[in-house]
Amino acid sequence: MKGNDLEVAMGIMKMTVKKNKVTLSQAPPDSFETLADTTGNVTIDTKEKLLHFQFELDVRGKAKEEVISLLTNWVDDAILLGLQEARIVHGRGSGVLKDTVRSFLRKYKEVISLSDEVREKGGDHVTLVKFKA
Repeated sequence: MKGNDLEVAMGIMKMTVKKNKVTLSQAPPDSFETLADTTGNVTIDTKEKLLHFQFELDVRGKAKEEVISLLTNWVDDAILLGLQEARIVHGRGSGVLKDTVRSFLRKYKEVISLSDEVREKGGDHVTLVKFKA
């Protein structure tokens, strides 16, 4: 929320909506179970999502298109969960996966830095992602 505006995000698409144009379609649930009602509105159990989140995403051997699909879901979850840091293992190879990962992640304003991991933890085979807090 920013004043009377709400920022609504779906994937990397975002838009700003006036607060007075938004209404709750149902009362907030007592627990944060994942629900979908007849209007298609969904609430997300972030505790459950955090339990199953992979803080290290391994994309070695994947096709470029598959990497983008995996990254989209992974980054959205990382941002939703409020992570500060996570790792992506892409290996060395020809550098295509590393370039794909980094160029894709640069599109997110929530990503503040991308760097090689320290040598002892994978070096340039791993990208360390830092998110805005």
